[in-house]
Amino acid sequence: MPTLKPVAYLIAAATLAALAACSSHTVQGVKHDAHVVKDKAVEVKDKVVDKAIEVKDVVVDTAVEVKDKAVEGGKAAGQAVGSGLEKAGDAVKGATN
Repeated sequence: MPTLKPVAYLIAAATLAALAACSSHTVQGVKHDAHVVKDKAVEVKDKVVDKAIEVKDVVVDTAVEVKDKAVEGGKAAGQAVGSGLEKAGDAVKGATN
């Protein structure tokens, strides 16, 4: 009776070769997916940084506008106080003369 061991060895070797091919393909697929995810994460990070810079610029511009308005208001208040003091001084002069 002929032995089937050589055929079994061939089948086992072919099965192992097929499994090894699938396994390496799967590893390559996982590596590729990891690179895609990493690239997408970098894109998202860049967009978040760009948006944060935009927001910072708007906040700084708004703060400068508020400061400028406060300075203008302070100047106007100072002028009003100065004018009021001048008028009060004139009134005191007029009353004493």
